[in-house]
Amino acid sequence: MHVAMGNGTGKAPALGSGFHTSLGKESRAQTLQNGKRQIHNLGNQLQLNQHCLDTAFNFFKMAVSKHLTRGRKMAHVIAACLYLVCRTEGTPHMLLDLSDLLQVNVYILGRTFLLLARELCINAPAIGNLLPPATTAHSV
Repeated sequence: MHVAMGNGTGKAPALGSGFHTSLGKESRAQTLQNGKRQIHNLGNQLQLNQHCLDTAFNFFKMAVSKHLTRGRKMAHVIAACLYLVCRTEGTPHMLLDLSDLLQVNVYILGRTFLLLARELCINAPAIGNLLPPATTAHSV
């Protein structure tokens, strides 16, 4: 007795052939939904306007698409996206404000912020001078 299986192409049908691709899309959609919710929660605590929240979510979507969220805590990435907005829009918030709200070390948030700014090619303006003015022989 001979049993013919397959679809006539000589290959056996793959079980669950579309499983991983659809799972990835669902997981990504869930990540984006959670990210949007957390951006709104944290952004509202900082009293940011809707434009800033939308911009932060766009930064977050870019970070997800470039896989910059992998291996990082969601709260850190969310805070970095919000801080990117604060810097680009010129709001008076400091990274320390986000650090206090999340109870996270400011240097950890700073590292995530710098990574996102670099990888997403976002030029976040500096806040004031980080170094004291250099003294020269002419100024003495």
